[in-house]
Amino acid sequence: MDQENFEYLKDKLKYSGFEDKLNTALENQIKSGAVKFTLPFQMEIEDKKVDYNLHFKKSEVSERYFYNKMDVSVQNSNPEIEGKSHSFYQNQGVTAKEAFNLLEGRAVNKTMQNTDKEQYKAWLQLDLSQKGNNGNFKVNQYHEKYGFDLEAKLREFPIKELGDQTKTEWMMKSLRKGNQYPITMEKNGMDEIMFIEASPKFKSINVFDVSFSSVKAEDLKLDNGKDKSVGQEPIVEELGKKKVMKEGVSAKTTEKKESAVQEVSKKTKVPTVAGGVPQTAKVPRTGKGKRI
Repeated sequence: MDQENFEYLKDKLKYSGFEDKLNTALENQIKSGAVKFTLPFQMEIEDKKVDYNLHFKKSEVSERYFYNKMDVSVQNSNPEIEGKSHSFYQNQGVTAKEAFNLLEGRAVNKTMQNTDKEQYKAWLQLDLSQKGNNGNFKVNQYHEKYGFDLEAKLREFPIKELGDQTKTEWMMKSLRKGNQYPITMEKNGMDEIMFIEASPKFKSINVFDVSFSSVKAEDLKLDNGKDKSVGQEPIVEELGKKKVMKEGVSAKTTEKKESAVQEVSKKTKVPTVAGGVPQTAKVPRTGKGKRI
C-alpha cells in the first residue's frame, strides 16, 4: 500500500467533513487492490437523512488511488415526496455539509480554477428546477465580478453581530459555506432572533424568523438617509425610561437567542457500525469551531 497516498486521501476525507469515520474502510479497500471502490456514509443534517457514496479509482500506471466524486442524496422528511440527488466532482472542492446546503437550494462560495489554471472566487448554486441527461441539476455560477458583496449587503441590516469583528468573521465564513446563520436584528424597536442566508443570484440576503418562515427583507433594512432625531425632543426622564426598557429587552433577547441556537444546534452523534452498512453521523444546523 502506498502510505503517502493513503495519508493524502485521509486528509481529503477529513477536510470534506467526514473526519476519520471512513479511514478503516478506506485502508481495507486500498489493501485489497481493488481497481475501484465506493465508500457509503450517512449523516443526519437538520433532521434530514443524507446519503453519501464516495467513489475512488486506482491509477492505471501506479498503485495510487484517486478520490473522484461524491454522490449525495437528501431524503425528504415526507416519504411521499422524492428526495434530491446530485454528483459533486472533486475539482469543485465541495464538502459534505456544503453539498447538503446546495441541495437545499442555498449558495456556496468556492475558489475555482479556469482553463488557464488561474484561481477565482465564485458562488455556486443548483437550479433545482433543471436536471441534465446525467441526472445532475444545472449548476449556476456567480463570479466575484458579478457584483454581489456579502458584507456590504449584511451592513444594510441592523444586525447586532456586525458590531463585533470576530462575530462578523464567523458569520461571513458560515454564510459562504451555504449555512443559515442565527443573528440578532432590530425590528419595530425590539431585538429579535432571526436566521439569514446569502442570495448571490439576487444580490441580497434572505431573512427568516425563528420558525424559519420567510421575512420581507426590505422592511428590515436600515434607512441611512433618514435623520431619526428630526422632530424628537425627548426629556431626560423619558430617555431614562427608554434606556431601562432597552436594557431589559437586551437581557431577554440574549436568553432567547441562546435558546434558539440550542434548539437548532444538536449534538453530533456517531454510532459505531461494522461491516458494509453505511456509517452515520448527526450534524447541527450551525456550529462554531467545527468544520462543516
